Amino acid sequence: MYIGAIVTIAGGGHMGEPKFPMSVRTAGPTPARNSQLLFDTPAAFGEVLGETVLNRVVKRLRASGIDQVSVISEGARGKVAAIDQFVLGGNFWSAWDSVVSQYLHHGIELLLLVRLGPYVEINVDEFVRFHRERATPITQAYGNTGPLDIVLVEADSLRGGHTSYRSRFSTLLSQRARFRCRAYVNNLSEPEDFRKLVNDSLRSVCELRPLGQEVSPGVWLGDDAVVDELALIDAPAYIGADARVGASCVISGSSAIEEGCEIDCGSTIENCTVFPGTYIGMGLHVGNALVSGARLFSLTRNIEVAFGDRRLIANTLASRRQITNATTRFLRPVRTLSTARISSRVSKVASMVSNRWLG
Repeated sequence: MYIGAIVTIAGGGHMGEPKFPMSVRTAGPTPARNSQLLFDTPAAFGEVLGETVLNRVVKRLRASGIDQVSVISEGARGKVAAIDQFVLGGNFWSAWDSVVSQYLHHGIELLLLVRLGPYVEINVDEFVRFHRERATPITQAYGNTGPLDIVLVEADSLRGGHTSYRSRFSTLLSQRARFRCRAYVNNLSEPEDFRKLVNDSLRSVCELRPLGQEVSPGVWLGDDAVVDELALIDAPAYIGADARVGASCVISGSSAIEEGCEIDCGSTIENCTVFPGTYIGMGLHVGNALVSGARLFSLTRNIEVAFGDRRLIANTLASRRQITNATTRFLRPVRTLSTARISSRVSKVASMVSNRWLG
């Protein structure tokens, strides 16, 4: 069977922007939610243990035998692997209709429509089998808490007529079958959900796995990551590609240090996701937070803070241009990371810097 997938991504989160047209409440668009953004970027572009949510979904679809995958974004663009086309939807519905038209023209038999938003580990083979057995034009997936923005549509049911494909799709909703799936679902509607996805991944609660090598039980390193031999990495934890962790640092609480980050001497990172390209300065204690560039979202206080002092938190390129990093010359290739406690030598290094709580 020739199957094509269309993955749509909510844009800037302003009221009135279109949501993918599969709501069980209305056939028309509904507003995208502000809470589905991380630092003004759709959560789908957020890095989770070395790869974006979007890339992981696309690869999962490819592994399920989907023949073509297209992505429509309402306004943001990121690195996407293994797709056939990426469309920036200046006019979202026109872009959506155009992609559907291309698929039908090329003989697609079945359309899989996915909206991100939520991260869902649905079994595509089971979904397709259920849909074909019911012999209905449209089937929507349902999780434990209700409908999911994942739909299968028979391509023939959209052919013919003079209205838009969106309108034809909307008329089919009343005929939908309901596929009850037992998939892992994370709504990614709040920053806490993003941290939960990282934690669940590190603890093997879901199928998502870190991109890198497991160098000791529960500790993963990406390519060319450098961790000082005096740093303590408390499993589970992830240090991404080209990231640096300096002397006397402590990484704990299922934390993820993503690609190209730099954690300077004596800092503690606890229960955090540090997004790609972030510099965290010397002697800081960053806890219960999401950090990206010079911005920090505190999960404890539910507030976002922007830092103007690049010695504290900054973009790594900016920090390297303007800050002399005292620990760079002390960085050594990583050795065994599963140490039980910080050595007395590390404690002496830590005593040279002040420890400030952020998060």
